[in-house]
Amino acid sequence: MSATAPDVRPDASTAAALSIALSVVVPVYNEVENLEALLEELSGVLVAEARTFEVIVVDDGSRDGTSELLRKLTVDRPWLRAVFLRRNFGQTAAFDAGFCASSGEIVATIDGDLQNDPRDIPAMIAKLDEGFDLVAGWRRKRSDAMVLRKIPSDLANWMIRKVTGMRIHDLGCSLRVYRREITEELRLYGEMHRFIAVLADSMGARIAEVEVNHRARRAGRSKYGLKRAVKVILDLVTVVFTRRYQAKPIYVFGGLGMGMMLLSAVGAGVVLWEKIEQGVWVHRNPLFILAVMAALVGVQLLATGIVAELVIRTYYESQGKRAYSIKGRAGFGDEARR
Repeated sequence: MSATAPDVRPDASTAAALSIALSVVVPVYNEVENLEALLEELSGVLVAEARTFEVIVVDDGSRDGTSELLRKLTVDRPWLRAVFLRRNFGQTAAFDAGFCASSGEIVATIDGDLQNDPRDIPAMIAKLDEGFDLVAGWRRKRSDAMVLRKIPSDLANWMIRKVTGMRIHDLGCSLRVYRREITEELRLYGEMHRFIAVLADSMGARIAEVEVNHRARRAGRSKYGLKRAVKVILDLVTVVFTRRYQAKPIYVFGGLGMGMMLLSAVGAGVVLWEKIEQGVWVHRNPLFILAVMAALVGVQLLATGIVAELVIRTYYESQGKRAYSIKGRAGFGDEARR
């Protein structure tokens, strides 16, 4: 995937050697006015937590001086790491790059615009310690423009909940806390950051939601707009398909193909009946053309389903992947981290 960083996730031995308990991933794009203040807030909260931590800021191709400021800030902050993307790939790619670079047993994500409150992170970690795999933030009282931000977000969340069955209220909130095994298995493409909770739920993760503080933007411009609504709908179609039929695409394509062939058979039967009973000639009957077209489409859908099955099997087998997720192991002698 061109918009995602290479898969260089640290293994268990690397994480243990670094002794990092918490990694905080911060994607930023043109946030030079907010970056330093955010890092000061984060460091204050994380130092008080008495956990070893690192903050990984992913600069998503900023052009306003964010990159230069970030390089300066890393000099005297040993807990600060920086990842610089070559151009603006989008927030999903920035999250993935941050996950790849992280080494903590717990991974948190937070926006770089100061609208998320770092002081909510300890409560979310405490909720994670209750036995959950992912804790999502809920911006119940949002400090955003009603028409351009709040209403489109509420509609998108409602639609996603209805289609996917998720109970999370705020699927677009970037303030989340994960167990490491979840971020290691996540593979993010396109603009799927809105659907991280849905993808984690498909993996069998236990998900909780915590109400969080949301603040008005202090400086800079928002990078969100109404044009994202179309992307949300298209991404939702992709998520629903992969969630339900990724391992067996023949079910959806084959089902549609069989339906079209059945429709063709019914149409052909009606054409035959009209010819015998009413004397309607086939070449004057438009239903005959529709029946032929339905048969052709049905065959094409069946063929697409077979090809999709072959592609999926090649995908899994060539990379040693499985169509399932293992929660843990016992009795193998290597389950210390599981």
